[in-house]
Amino acid sequence: MEINQSDTRYDYISPNFRQIYLDDSFPNMIAGDPTSSNWPHLRHGPHKWYCDKRAGPVGFLNRDEAHILYNTALQFAGKPALEIGCFMGWSAGHLAAGGIDLDIIDPLFGDPAVKESVLSSLSRTGFSGKIRWYAGTSPDVVDRLGRQGSRWELIFIDGNHDFPAPVQDAVVCERYAATDALILFHDMNAPAVAEGLYYLRDRGWNVRLYHTAQIMAAAWRGAALPVDHIPDPKANWPIPEHLRGLP
Repeated sequence: MEINQSDTRYDYISPNFRQIYLDDSFPNMIAGDPTSSNWPHLRHGPHKWYCDKRAGPVGFLNRDEAHILYNTALQFAGKPALEIGCFMGWSAGHLAAGGIDLDIIDPLFGDPAVKESVLSSLSRTGFSGKIRWYAGTSPDVVDRLGRQGSRWELIFIDGNHDFPAPVQDAVVCERYAATDALILFHDMNAPAVAEGLYYLRDRGWNVRLYHTAQIMAAAWRGAALPVDHIPDPKANWPIPEHLRGLP
């Protein structure tokens, strides 16, 4: 699965971003071969595609996308945040590095080996002090925490990408989002994920796309604001039809 040394893919980070490198905390992360994945919505492009060498062809956020998380989290330092789906912790590490108080929901935490690996990686980042983890799925666990009084100002949705799960995530997250809140999505290239963003837009939230490899998106309301992002000018990715017309 690991790419050969002659591969020409490269890392890109929006030049206006504050940068961080957590690679040493994720010793099983590799630059993999995206052609090994059979997921139909994976876009192949010039940027490196990272994955966990133990977990098969399931990709992480790339370097640019992880920095959208990190730079957004910096704006919410000290505030409550929620992540739905962290896989092996790469995204959670970048969120936590921004200084937020993070709740993570992922059914993979039910596997002791996965849980140990994720918590070990997060511990090595040095930012694990404000993290709570829950083995389960959305919307059930989100609803339970919300009924207990949790309200989140920053939310990252990267869970089940099959319809209707992304819409269900958006519905329950809106229910328990703070008055001033921002919700980030990953994998907008998948039409079912985009339905979650359209739900929030139709409910009056402001929305925008981030033109990254897998296309991220932000929805926000109140005083919360998304970070600006400068797409890689060398990447010639078309906008898929189901996202046409979005800013």
